[in-house]
Amino acid sequence: MLEAFKWDRRFELGLDVVDAQHHRLVDMLNVLIEVVTDRRHAGEEQILSLLDGLQAYACEHFRDEEALMDKWGCTPAHIAAHTRQHEIFAEQIGVARNEYLAAGGSRDILEVLANFVTSWLSFHILGSDRDMAGQIVRIRAGQPADRRSVPEHEQEGGATRILVEAMGRLYELMAERNLALAATRDQLAELNASLEQRVAERTAELQQALAEVQRTREQLLQSEKMSAIGQLAAGVAHEINNPVGFVSSNLGSLKQYVGKLIDLIDRYDSCLARRGVPAVVSEELKALRQQADFDFLRNDVGDLLSESMEGLDRVKKIVQDMKTFSHVDHAEWQDSDLHEILESTLTVVWHELKYKAEVVRQYGDLPRVRCLPAQLSQVLMNILVNAAQAIEHSPGRITLSTRRHADGVELEIADNGRGMSAEVLRHLFEPFFTTKPVGKGTGLGLSISYEIVKRHGGDITVDSRPGEGARFTLRLPLEPPAD
Repeated sequence: MLEAFKWDRRFELGLDVVDAQHHRLVDMLNVLIEVVTDRRHAGEEQILSLLDGLQAYACEHFRDEEALMDKWGCTPAHIAAHTRQHEIFAEQIGVARNEYLAAGGSRDILEVLANFVTSWLSFHILGSDRDMAGQIVRIRAGQPADRRSVPEHEQEGGATRILVEAMGRLYELMAERNLALAATRDQLAELNASLEQRVAERTAELQQALAEVQRTREQLLQSEKMSAIGQLAAGVAHEINNPVGFVSSNLGSLKQYVGKLIDLIDRYDSCLARRGVPAVVSEELKALRQQADFDFLRNDVGDLLSESMEGLDRVKKIVQDMKTFSHVDHAEWQDSDLHEILESTLTVVWHELKYKAEVVRQYGDLPRVRCLPAQLSQVLMNILVNAAQAIEHSPGRITLSTRRHADGVELEIADNGRGMSAEVLRHLFEPFFTTKPVGKGTGLGLSISYEIVKRHGGDITVDSRPGEGARFTLRLPLEPPAD
């Protein structure tokens, strides 16, 4: 069991200042021993303060001893060896402090340190310090510092002195090994930390790669879905286009035929009026005209035919817009009219908008933009559908504004829907992020839109607050960046 350091007359050197400091070091050492043996309670902060105090006071004592040796002119070899022992002691206190922290406050480290300090102090005082005191006594007497008298040799004992010197060298060797082990431990700790960091970085890279693979997979699925929708739209447009074509042609012919028939009836009426007819025949014709409501039919048939032609024109426009939208995988850059792209997209998504909101157009004068029209249609469709779905109460309003901006164009889509919080805005363009219920959205629409706009060298921003609607702003250059 670790025992307290017991001071006796063997440790007295006859140097008052040095002896007093040795007493103080012994007292501090015994406090450490009491902590190690649980005879004194101390927390981690108090133990660290004790170690720091022991190291600081030891260094102060060592400086005083080294100054004393310089003052009296002890031999250089003795001063060098003595100073090195002081350095070893201070280093071991520092190493033990670090080991104590690294081991999570282990008392075993403190016990090893207390044993080392107890043994080191005993052999240091009996060895190097007694040599120092002897040299100072001889120098004071006018004798050479390294010349011992016969009584001194007999007092010290040859075997004892050899043992003390051997123990001093052993402690020096142990201290060097201890420092080497501590350095190795630090290197291992650094390597371990570096390895953990590399593992963490690699894990993050793998997670990012996995997320990218999943994102790419979902985008491919979305692209395939859009392509299938495009093919379906193209097929439907083609099937509608054929009957619309001959119906439109037949209506045109019918309008001409009806016009000729009405003209013919007018000529009959004119001839009958000039030549005259029996009253009976005239009354019969008048009754037939009234029965058929001929005057109303004459006026209404033209309107009916005009409205039918107008309806067919609307069907033709829808078909044309469906054909335009069907080219979702079209990869050719074209000089396009942004307003035409916007209008064709509005036609495609009109079923989502017409019962929810009024569409207000505030178009400026725009130059043609080199772009991928089908991809921009996809961007506009995503934003317009989201705007319609965000409107919960009538009257809804979606405002489309276009204008020139710097070296490009700017398109703004604003709604008076429920708006978005700052938290939603932070994640709005992230893949798979959605505020819709499960099964109602993939969370890819706006992330794909963001990438499409970036591919065009443009920018898309959102301004929104809860209850105040949202405003999407797209800025596109007139020319896309070079690949």
